[in-house]
Amino acid sequence: MDFVFKDVSRLDTSGLSQGDVIAKTDAVIDRIGQAHQYYADAPDYTHFMVLTQSCDLVRRQGNFKAPYITIAAAKPFRGTIGEFFDQKSKVVKGAEFSFHSSSLVGKAKQLIERHVNNTEPEFFFLPKSGHPNIPEDLVVFLRLSVALRKEHYDALAEAKIAELADVFQAKLGWLKGNIYSRVATPDFEDRGLNAAEIKSGFYEQYIPKDTTVWLSALQAELLRKIVNERRKEIERDLSSEEVLEIIESEIPEDIQIIANNIVERLKKNKLLEGDHEAEKKFARVISNEPSLKSLVKSLGG
Repeated sequence: MDFVFKDVSRLDTSGLSQGDVIAKTDAVIDRIGQAHQYYADAPDYTHFMVLTQSCDLVRRQGNFKAPYITIAAAKPFRGTIGEFFDQKSKVVKGAEFSFHSSSLVGKAKQLIERHVNNTEPEFFFLPKSGHPNIPEDLVVFLRLSVALRKEHYDALAEAKIAELADVFQAKLGWLKGNIYSRVATPDFEDRGLNAAEIKSGFYEQYIPKDTTVWLSALQAELLRKIVNERRKEIERDLSSEEVLEIIESEIPEDIQIIANNIVERLKKNKLLEGDHEAEKKFARVISNEPSLKSLVKSLGG
């Protein structure tokens, strides 16, 4: 994704332009601390981006038009997507346990794609794969801006590590100004890249698997029912380990839950009467019905 940035071999640290990426050097920390101590001290904000228009930063006889230099704070994208998952986590009443709805995967993919394509309002995404000086994927919070005095120009220019390509400078200006028109920045397909492969790489990197339990709405409902029954039996809340054991041994896939529910409904209405093994066999037949499996899969189950 190097098309987002200008050629690193031509990096100009003598001047500033809109979209320049600024490292958090000691000199920059000192200058920012004079205006906003929080952004100087907060470890989450690792870089900054120049928001002031390029034309207002051009030096003529040592001076430039802008009364201030406005920069916005940036932080690693991993933390941003992590906050998204933390806010969406669900709890199981009566147990020390939380999980994520499996339907959240699609929403997470959409959020990641919007960030990567820079179509998420009030943010600007800086890909690690686009520039050797960008240590990890970053996201700029355009609303979190700091205005610095003109005399800090040189300190910011010397800390510059990357410059946006012209068309992405235009995109940044559009996002900053909240103008209702689209700047045609190139997408993956426009560059002849394998969009599916690139997106898949971001999904693999930012959607947690080993550290998160994903449950569908049907699975979550069944889990809450079993935990509530078990809690009444043992007269205490369940531990995370106990809940994980329930998920492993008693929470099947959606298709099997649906099949079991159908069997129970038929028994309740006295339309199915047989021994337990016959009921299990009937449930297996239902769960293996191709049209039903296809329907459940299309619904995300």
